[in-house]
Amino acid sequence: GYQGSSGYQGSSGYQGSSGYQGSSGYQGQGQRSALTHSNNHDHGRNYENSNGNRYQGRSRNQGQGQQSASAHSHNIHDEKRNGRPKNNFRGQSQKKATVDVSKAKTAVISPAIETQAASLRHQIESNTYECMVCYDTINAFCATYSCFQCYNIFHLSCTRQWASSKLSDESRPEGTEANWPCPACQVTSTQLPFRYLCYCGEVINPAFKSFVLPHSCGERCSRKRDCMHACPELCHPGKCPACFSLVLCYCSCGSESKRVKCSQKDTDFKCSKVCGKQLNCGKHFCEVICHSGNCDPCTETNELVCYCGKSVKSISCGLESERSRNGKTGYWSCYEKCMLQLSCENHICPKTCHADKCDPCENDISIVTNCPCGKTKLDKLSNSKRESCLDPIPTCRKACKRPLPCGDDSNNHRCKALCHTGPCPPCSDRSIVSCVCQSTSEAMLCSDVPEGGLRCEKVCFKKKNCGRHRCNNKCCREDDHICMIPCGKLLSCKIHKCEELCHRGHCMPCLLSNFSEVYCTCGRTKLDPPVACGTPPPNCNEPCNRQHVCDHPVTHTCHYDEQCPPCAHLVNKVCMGGHAVRFNVPCHVTEVSCGEVCRKPLPCSVHECERWCHAGECVADDAVCVSPCPVKRSLCSHNCNAKCHVGKPCPPTVCFEKIVVNCPCGRRSVNLLCFQGAGKIEDGSDLSRYFSKLRISSITVSQQDLLDYLKTSEVQCVEQCRVEERNQNLAEGLGLSNVPIDGMLAPTYSEYLKQEVKSNKDFIIEIEEKFAELISKYKRRNEGTDFLNRVNYVHFDFKPMKKEKRRVIHELAEFYKIGSMSVDDEPLRNVQIKIQYNSAVPSVKLSQFFTKRVLGGVTGMMKPPQKSDLRSEVNLTPL
Repeated sequence: GYQGSSGYQGSSGYQGSSGYQGSSGYQGQGQRSALTHSNNHDHGRNYENSNGNRYQGRSRNQGQGQQSASAHSHNIHDEKRNGRPKNNFRGQSQKKATVDVSKAKTAVISPAIETQAASLRHQIESNTYECMVCYDTINAFCATYSCFQCYNIFHLSCTRQWASSKLSDESRPEGTEANWPCPACQVTSTQLPFRYLCYCGEVINPAFKSFVLPHSCGERCSRKRDCMHACPELCHPGKCPACFSLVLCYCSCGSESKRVKCSQKDTDFKCSKVCGKQLNCGKHFCEVICHSGNCDPCTETNELVCYCGKSVKSISCGLESERSRNGKTGYWSCYEKCMLQLSCENHICPKTCHADKCDPCENDISIVTNCPCGKTKLDKLSNSKRESCLDPIPTCRKACKRPLPCGDDSNNHRCKALCHTGPCPPCSDRSIVSCVCQSTSEAMLCSDVPEGGLRCEKVCFKKKNCGRHRCNNKCCREDDHICMIPCGKLLSCKIHKCEELCHRGHCMPCLLSNFSEVYCTCGRTKLDPPVACGTPPPNCNEPCNRQHVCDHPVTHTCHYDEQCPPCAHLVNKVCMGGHAVRFNVPCHVTEVSCGEVCRKPLPCSVHECERWCHAGECVADDAVCVSPCPVKRSLCSHNCNAKCHVGKPCPPTVCFEKIVVNCPCGRRSVNLLCFQGAGKIEDGSDLSRYFSKLRISSITVSQQDLLDYLKTSEVQCVEQCRVEERNQNLAEGLGLSNVPIDGMLAPTYSEYLKQEVKSNKDFIIEIEEKFAELISKYKRRNEGTDFLNRVNYVHFDFKPMKKEKRRVIHELAEFYKIGSMSVDDEPLRNVQIKIQYNSAVPSVKLSQFFTKRVLGGVTGMMKPPQKSDLRSEVNLTPL
């Protein structure tokens, strides 16, 4: 797609190394090729192809005639087919080596924009460039719009739709001009795009030509560059290349000149000569070597006198302002009284040192023509004339009436004294005087008004400019209320404090710097000065070189913590109690426990320490052993259980050990406490203290059983014992063996369970069904298995419940021979049961027992066996 002004055109499909198409031939006799035309801008430039061969940029056609596109194309394909890639094209006219078109093309493009321009050209030619608005491909036949800032290309229709939506946006602030941003670079424009232009903007609706780059007019680029030279390329997308024309460039001081590329004319060019420009003082010249920018101010100093001639000081050259007065020259003011004699030669100048001429004497005869009040001419007051400024000024007999500083703003008081010289006397009138802050006013004599104005007692309380403090001055008239308190906040370095006056917002960063090297802890890493104040020490990746407690290898790097990380090396250590050696213990762990009971003898030499493996002494030096005494009692075989009393006899206390008391036949048992040492009990004695101890131990027993035990140390047989004995005798008389006598008897449930089954029967039935289900499950799992392979336990957890219901489960589990225990804390405390090999459902359940009691049945008696039941072993069940 390259078309030169010399008529070089192509459309036969010749493709160069850069995707450049077109080589249909040279038209016209003796015409220059487009390649030669492009090289006219830079004759003699060398080009280099991909094989490293260099060619002269100047090429001319030798011979007459035309080279056909087919011959030119066949030549290229023949060379490629034969494996001999050649860098020159040889046609019938036997031209000399010409430059590859792609190489000539890239030679004109500047490296600074080669990426964007080449990328746009390649994507447009290969039909792969996408519009950023619709994401559709921009082909060669659609109207386009090119941004003048970023040079990206869009569909013209997409751009119009994009711009219209932005221009019609109602959320735009009022008073702002309507504009629309570029979809790529966001540069704004006020005009709606409506014309399809070529890349350079010269041609409207450029026609598509197969040998020209799509959307290009094919003519020389008409866009303006930063310089006066025109772009040498044909109409192209992207930014124009940098200008390579030679221009004359002068050095910074203007002494020397040389020719440089136009794009580099703004580069500073310095010679080796002295600048020599006149300095700001207008007297001296710059002595610095050729430099850019303005010359530095003159550094010379002069001893100059003030305007009144009393003082002299050094002033930089060029800063003085010369003034002449009374034949003398001065340059500055010393701010002291002038003291020069006035023109009257009787008085001196009262002004401070000044540059202008001194004012005339205020009592000069040429100036004073009226009396002091100004109402009467001096000629009418006296026949004698004043001859000098020292003569007194005559006064008239009229009132002075000069305005005084008191009174209202619109009607000031006037002096009531007769015409006089000098200042007016104090005013004798009264006026309403406002205080300084204008909040209060007061009527008073004008002569009594304080010199600084009337002040009230009102406190200001307005916020100062810092926004933190308030003004506490009385009768304040300030508007800005500048806070004069130092800020004092810590700066970003966390070391120094802000020294500015109290202010709003954040404090300025600390501007102090450290001009010494900052090292890490180990000293192997450093920060070179200057180091900003507050900069933390550098991070060091070297191993820590501090003195460590152990000798194990150091695994951590240099750090700024006071303590090194604990050593994690695994070692073997003896436990705290000296019982065993624990393996693979981290080195930093000092207290290691083996998890066993201490078992060290206590100071009493009777007991052993029951604590888990611990460090230090088992008990304190002044501690007393409180373990229970292991000495056997004389009345019973239980331990004393009083606090340890080595060397002293056991105290006479009551034994509260839990025991099981059987009836004389041994078939009935009751849970009780020992109660040995409580004394003898008679009929009618108070048993409340015994029942209170039983309740504490969660033991339920009838009053008769307790009384029988306290009197005879055993409990009496009941009807159940006689029934069991009768059943046993009946089985022996009938010759039956292996009869479950215990199973035929109804269990003796506690009074608590009997009361619960009356009030909460549904809960009892639910628990009994769960027990029966778990026992059945345990037996099914162990059915047909030997002793070694059977399941030992089946666990089950009830949901959390109150302690009354937990007691029901505990007591009922004993009759099912099920282990039970309470776990967790309130309010999530629940019961956990364990089904064992001997767990079984009792012959009469608690719910059945209650039903039969209500119906009036007998629970302990069984029906006599029938004859059919005597043939084999049977499982007798109660009525």
